[in-house]
Amino acid sequence: MMSGKTDTLSGLMQALMPYPGRSNHVLRALVSCTAVVIISQSLQVPLLALSLITVFFVTQTNVVVTKLTGLFFILGSTAAIAVSLLILKITWDVPFLRIMAAFSVFFASVFLMRTSRIGVIFFVVAIVAIYTQSLVDSTPDADLLVRGILWVWVAVNYPIAVTLLVNTLLMPAEPHKQLMAAIDRQLALVIRQLDPAAANARRTDDANRAGSDAQSLYRLLRYAAMRDTTGEFNDNNPLALVTMVCELRAASCQLPEYLTGEHNVTSARRLQEALRHVQAMAHGGQPLTTATDAPADSEYPPLNLMWRILHAAPQQQDASGAKADSRQAAAAAPFLIDDAFSNPRYVIFALKTLLSAVLCYLFYTATDWAGIHTIMLSCLIVAQPGLGNTQRKIILRFTGAAIGSLLALIAIVFITPHVDSLFGLLGIVLPILAISSWISAGPERISYAGIQIMFTFSLAVLESFGPVVNLTEVRDRLVGIILGIAVAGIVHATISPEREGEIMLSRLAKLIDSLKNWLHSPAEHQQGRTPAFMALTECEDLAARVALEPSWRSAEGTHDALLQKGHEILNIVKNMLIETDKLAFSMEKVAADPSSEIRQQAMAIVSQYERNLALIQRILSGDADPVAGDDVVYPPLAPALPAPFRESALALEESQRHFFDLAIDRGAAV
Repeated sequence: MMSGKTDTLSGLMQALMPYPGRSNHVLRALVSCTAVVIISQSLQVPLLALSLITVFFVTQTNVVVTKLTGLFFILGSTAAIAVSLLILKITWDVPFLRIMAAFSVFFASVFLMRTSRIGVIFFVVAIVAIYTQSLVDSTPDADLLVRGILWVWVAVNYPIAVTLLVNTLLMPAEPHKQLMAAIDRQLALVIRQLDPAAANARRTDDANRAGSDAQSLYRLLRYAAMRDTTGEFNDNNPLALVTMVCELRAASCQLPEYLTGEHNVTSARRLQEALRHVQAMAHGGQPLTTATDAPADSEYPPLNLMWRILHAAPQQQDASGAKADSRQAAAAAPFLIDDAFSNPRYVIFALKTLLSAVLCYLFYTATDWAGIHTIMLSCLIVAQPGLGNTQRKIILRFTGAAIGSLLALIAIVFITPHVDSLFGLLGIVLPILAISSWISAGPERISYAGIQIMFTFSLAVLESFGPVVNLTEVRDRLVGIILGIAVAGIVHATISPEREGEIMLSRLAKLIDSLKNWLHSPAEHQQGRTPAFMALTECEDLAARVALEPSWRSAEGTHDALLQKGHEILNIVKNMLIETDKLAFSMEKVAADPSSEIRQQAMAIVSQYERNLALIQRILSGDADPVAGDDVVYPPLAPALPAPFRESALALEESQRHFFDLAIDRGAAV
């Protein structure tokens, strides 16, 4: 128990640590929020909390994503306001028809939020459609209602204009510069790991970190290509550079902890010099060239692979087909995902979200408690793909709301009575906005808490144009949030829960399937390493969400038992990936051995491990029942085989035994 709490605290502290670009992200959001607070307070534009949350949502990692998000919010809010006004015009005198129409729009929007390529637009439509119902109930006058709805459009869209100005003119975060900075950092990391004295850096590195680094580079490459309008970026063929860096990064995580031997140390130092030359060429935008000839083969296969990658890079950059044009790919993408209508989970998800919103609406109207109108918004906000995602959003929304309410209470009671100017108000608000923005710019596991802290605080402190004296606003907002997430959590957890354990096992099965070919095909081994490491990172993210799912469901059947052991299985598959990688490197050395007998023995051993991996893949896919490790064949290892091959083979055998023992759960009935 203590270890779990320590890990959670350690993960939280790590998520709050600075990273390249985080300070810039916070500064851009803070400047935009300052301008919005001044404009709204000076011109008395209502719904300031809504304006600030729009700034937080639109401010993204770089100017490309910021522009896209801003455009989607403008389109979504305009469509939402138009639909809401149309519904009110047609159904004003028929409340039942109005409610049915609004909930129909809500249902369709939630469905399209999951199935369309531009789900954020329909998220805005859904949230406005449900929000206007609370305005109707609290504002029976038609003129005031229309004015209120139009002010919603103003409160959402003018902050977008302010945010786009700040992000594109004052402090643009260009994806091309971010990409080159990330390439420089990762090359510097590889250079540092090649230092013979950097044993600690090599010991703490792993395949998951390498996969995460590769994901970030390919993501920035896509954004940089989208930003390019002249074609010059694509003409320089950055895809070859990114591919080379990702492959080098994937190879570096398999370097031994200690680099020994004069020849090996010399090879590592020469490789450092060559990579520094690559860094200089990348900075100058020059085509890649080989700075030096590769030395004779080292006894460390990852080191040899890094030399091969470096020497193949110029030819890859010259290849005519390696163009990174993401704009054409995006234009060709269909509007709906492939299984939008064939997969029932999307309709079920929309129905569950609708049910929770209806239940909250009935409670809200039955109690005539206008202050808790956030109860319905909570149902939509916490509704996420996957039960683990929903549970995470519930935790973050509650935590953020509690912290924001506490800060608002302190500000209202002790500070705002002494504030009588806009400058004094900014002195209260900006520190809270800075803290919230820092948290929201963090990883996904904490980011929404920052948005919720800001929103809850702003609802209580900034909704009026003078000092706040009524503490019931703080209470009502918190009660509405708690009730909304409670209803949504119960509905999503009890009615056809959308668990992601099955998806994780399926992806692990595909990962194991790709490993089988590494042991007899050096080309597939080299080409498949980076994609496999990225796939492992995706599985790690899935496992983190699966861990948040309620565990009260009892297992029924073999595959359900595997799902409950998902995190342990993930660790075993990760070990198998690492050991298969090492064995594939060793196999390359054995294949070059002049003794045909040793090669034949190694091939026979590798073939048996491949059969074991195939069985593991079928078990993870649900196509085969688990078997005990004693029922699986493990070939004997002849003493004549090279020591690195034997060590890797024994480690892979141990991982396979561990998997079969865990799958069969010795002594336990499944």
